Amino acid sequence: MSSNDSAIGTALDRDTVRSTSRLLIGALAVVGVLSLVTLLPGVDRLVPFAPVTFAAVATGVVALAVAGILLYAAPKFALLTRLALGEADAEGDARPDRIAENAGGVVHWLVVFGAVLVAYRGLAGVAVPVLNGAAWAYDAAFLFVALVPVVFLVARLTVTVDPLAELVADRVAGGAGAANDDGAGDDDDEVDDSAAEFDEPTASETGEDG
Repeated sequence: MSSNDSAIGTALDRDTVRSTSRLLIGALAVVGVLSLVTLLPGVDRLVPFAPVTFAAVATGVVALAVAGILLYAAPKFALLTRLALGEADAEGDARPDRIAENAGGVVHWLVVFGAVLVAYRGLAGVAVPVLNGAAWAYDAAFLFVALVPVVFLVARLTVTVDPLAELVADRVAGGAGAANDDGAGDDDDEVDDSAAEFDEPTASETGEDG
């Protein structure tokens, strides 16, 4: 890798980490503000003409904001994972590219799944009282939505099994195979030396023939 490529990779790495960290800090700040809002007087009272409280509405809004941040940050987390595994590959660690790609996909869909769960938990305080007897529809809707990242996550994990098994086999059995190859070469050299000594005529044999 050239110095220019290394500098570009380092800059990209830093920018990605900075933007991802900004998103995470922003999400934590929003959650912190929500915790302060829930301490305000009167937030436990019902909203006029609605069966939900002000605290539930605030929680739902914050949950949507955090879920949106996670969805936006999911590709960045995937990119960071690929870059981290790519650094190991550039340093001489024989890590297949498809493992890094699949690992990034796994991280991406895990974050998406987390965003769905955050939205589900946060909106429950508003949706369940409003739906009343049809609260099962809320659970069913989020069940179908959550199945999407789960299916993609399982698919990514499935295609990662074979390359990961090959990598483990190379790491565990690679050294033993190399040692056996070296040993076999030494034995062959010893056999060749012994055969050469056996075939070489001695001085006494040469004299007797003369």
